[in-house]
Amino acid sequence: MRKTVIIAALAALIMASLAASLSGTMAGLDVYKEQRVLAVTVQMERLAKRLEHARKIAPETKLEIERMTLRRWSDCAQAGCRKTLELRNRAARERLQTLIADTSVSADAGRTP
Repeated sequence: MRKTVIIAALAALIMASLAASLSGTMAGLDVYKEQRVLAVTVQMERLAKRLEHARKIAPETKLEIERMTLRRWSDCAQAGCRKTLELRNRAARERLQTLIADTSVSADAGRTP
């Protein structure tokens, strides 16, 4: 009887330590994921600032920007972030999409059919 109690207590301690290490690992993954989204958000903000003065954007560049903005790991709405980062991320994404749309209209407006 005494052995059974000791074994049960030891098993409970092992399970508790496994659960704690697993939750610590999951918390670490969330922090890493948020850092990665923050890095992408900063890149998108910098890219948008550079593109503000562009008269024309190459089609390949537009395609890559669209791909970048649609990726799951670069979108706080899909990846799950803090509210402040989510707002910043959404603003950078919308700004890039607006710039792409504006430059395509101005680049095509000068053409005559």
